[in-house]
Formats: sequence, structure tokens, C-alpha cells
Amino acid sequence: MTDTEKTELLNKLRRIDNQLSPENLTCDGELRPTEVRRRATILNRERRGIIAQLGYEPTDKELYNL
Repeated sequence: MTDTEKTELLNKLRRIDNQLSPENLTCDGELRPTEVRRRATILNRERRGIIAQLGYEPTDKELYNL
């Protein structure tokens, strides 16, 4: 895997983490619980796929330069 590919996958993980935040996932409480669960399932599935492509789960420090 090239550095560019790894960077792209890490960016996708950052985007997913952002979308999984309670405010974004629920649209500030506007969505019904069934829609929230559906969205969370899709995002978590995508997240697991990216982690599988990377071959490891990145640390918060790696993702967010902490």
C-alpha cells in the first residue's frame, strides 16, 4: 500500500468518525431511532472495511495527530 492510499483511507476514517458523532448521526435529534440505527450500521460496516484494508486499527494519535 502506498502512502497516498494509506492517507486516503485515514481521511475516510476521519470522515466516518465525524459522521458517527451523535450530533451528525441523529441530525441534531431530528431523525427517528430506526434511521439512526440504519445510518450507524452502514457507517460502521464501511469503517470495518477500511480497517481491514489497512490491516490494523489506527490509533487516535495517528488519525488526529494528537
